[in-house]
Amino acid sequence: MKEQFVKRMTVLAMCLLFTGCGGKSTFDGVRTSSETEFRMEYSILNKEESAEMKLTEGDQIQVHISHTAGNIDVIVGQNGEEPIYKGTGQENADFILTIPKTGSYFFSVKGHRAKGEISFTCIPLK
Repeated sequence: MKEQFVKRMTVLAMCLLFTGCGGKSTFDGVRTSSETEFRMEYSILNKEESAEMKLTEGDQIQVHISHTAGNIDVIVGQNGEEPIYKGTGQENADFILTIPKTGSYFFSVKGHRAKGEISFTCIPLK
């Protein structure tokens, strides 16, 4: 009886050790952001990542989305206002967003078992 208990506890301890104490990894990748860009490359994205940029009316944002697994949701906008872009279950895409008014904009990317890359690059108004 005691021997069975010890075996079960050993198996349980090994399972916890090999699974990182039972937790799932939420992000494995590289995330960079600056005044003009927000970029991520990830092999695991199971959380929400965001960044903020101060933009001028007429600036353009080059958006690049490329993923090979999972799902991502994207929101671009200003706090307290309707988003200028919202993509749920976002597919691979390249497009440009034009900034409608000067202010701080947030860029939110929420992943669920996602693998790939995404970038938002500002093309300033000349």
